[in-house]
Amino acid sequence: MAHKSPAEDSTRFDGLVRPLLEPAYRLAAFTLQDGHEAEDAVQEAAIRAWRRLDGLRDDTAIKSWFFTIVANECRSRQRRSWWRVVKTAEPALTADVPDVSAGLDLDRALQRLAPDDRLLIHLRFRLDLPIGEVARALRISEGACRTRLHRVLRGLRPDLEVDEELLR
Repeated sequence: MAHKSPAEDSTRFDGLVRPLLEPAYRLAAFTLQDGHEAEDAVQEAAIRAWRRLDGLRDDTAIKSWFFTIVANECRSRQRRSWWRVVKTAEPALTADVPDVSAGLDLDRALQRLAPDDRLLIHLRFRLDLPIGEVARALRISEGACRTRLHRVLRGLRPDLEVDEELLR
């Protein structure tokens, strides 16, 4: 296989990643609850993705591949010790990130979820990814993804009837 020129790599990367930057920002903002931190996370994820572009064998898997990098960057930022010190108790979303639960009683329930469970909900319902892509992004099996999604949805509202179609 011939090696691509830097210009070809740049064009390929731009074509693949540019359409994902806005949903990646929404994912990071939802996960980190801080617009500036989300911008930094997506920028760092894009740099990491550029460096690992040769590792992407199938361009059709770009969504789950890039969102995995973004999610990992968000997790890394949350683990940093200064994050816990700087983070405010109840952060507000930036104006350009719509509130996922506007008008509903879900915002507090979502905030009580573990970060990985919030990520699962965001990937499946905000970004509308199929279960297979969510599982790849979280690096778990589809069965484990369905089970976890079912558990998280049941825990959000015990009296909420979960449509089994949502788990497919």
